[in-house]
Amino acid sequence: MNPSENNTIALKNLKKNWMQAGLFFILFIAGNYLFLSSSWERDYALRWLALASSFGFYQLWVLWRSLALNHREDEKSLLPNLGWANAVSFGRGIFIAALLGFLFSPWPEGGMAWLPFTFYLLAALSDLLDGYLARITNHTTELGAALDMSNDSWGVLIVTLLAFWYGRVPLVYLPVGLARYLFIFGLWLREKVGKVNFEMPFSYRRRIFAGVQMGFIVAMLAPVFPSFATRFAAILFMIPFLAGFLYDWLTVIGWIDPEKGSNLFEKIASFKLLPILLLGLRLAVVWLLLTFIFTATQRIFHEYSQFLSILWQILSVAAIPMLFLGAAGRLGAIFALISSGMAIGMTKTGYEYFLIIHLSTILLFVGTGAFSLWSPEEWLVYNRAGEKNNA
Repeated sequence: MNPSENNTIALKNLKKNWMQAGLFFILFIAGNYLFLSSSWERDYALRWLALASSFGFYQLWVLWRSLALNHREDEKSLLPNLGWANAVSFGRGIFIAALLGFLFSPWPEGGMAWLPFTFYLLAALSDLLDGYLARITNHTTELGAALDMSNDSWGVLIVTLLAFWYGRVPLVYLPVGLARYLFIFGLWLREKVGKVNFEMPFSYRRRIFAGVQMGFIVAMLAPVFPSFATRFAAILFMIPFLAGFLYDWLTVIGWIDPEKGSNLFEKIASFKLLPILLLGLRLAVVWLLLTFIFTATQRIFHEYSQFLSILWQILSVAAIPMLFLGAAGRLGAIFALISSGMAIGMTKTGYEYFLIIHLSTILLFVGTGAFSLWSPEEWLVYNRAGEKNNA
């Protein structure tokens, strides 16, 4: 059988997979609509159905038009099935569709308030899982790359719009959701007017910033943090993210030449006193946690449910040794951020908690500095799970 016949058979099987994906989408949307219509106002449930269905059908269209890309890089032979990785990528798109459905409606109340958070958390976890599955099953395809790019673009934009609609982030945060679109449009516009776009060198910094930003926006949809605290945190997370985009833009238009030692981020990282400064920040956060967080214990256990109160205490207690010893310090910074945000929501006061959020954000982006005993999370910065030849 010649390669053309093999591809024809493979494409026919892929179309069957596409119909199975379509059936999953219909059942998923229908099931969620039935639940929402019985627990939410009918108009809001119908709006959710219209928005989620529209974007879900768009995802099916993207999958359909990309079936011919279901081959490995530098190969032309189609793989006869979508594989687990592409199935997870498609599922990620459906979770994003479900998230979009909540736009333009009030934030649901009670237990349903966790639904937007849950859908985007599942989308974020799917983003981590699909690449891993693709690598361990040798199913890394051009189709997977196309789905991933589509999900990345739309996911950040939709979750940013929803966070703004809920009042979780300020207006100035919206460029985070639009950054990639503006960047691509700028490149296209420069090409149209005959200008040269220079190559953008690889940087681990983009991976750190993108991962941190995704984790932040997931947390913004958790209904345990007060909006005035999330808006404050949004500014802290936005500045380095947009600074990275600005740096890349100045690189591609030729204003910055990284090869001549003008990489600002590498200069900052190589600053000799930086590890000592970060150690100082770690110790400052530990002191603040010991001094202020535990003074709120009684009020927190009085105002929050038992589960959330215990969760707050676990995160607070765990963050202290993790930051003090530099043991999984970035994760400890995340714990400090969450516990401080919860404390602000419960006590309604406390400049000290905002200071903890500020310092912990720096540690999360930059690292924990000198005398860090164990930094397993750093591996994820420089490597991809499931890849044989990691850095």
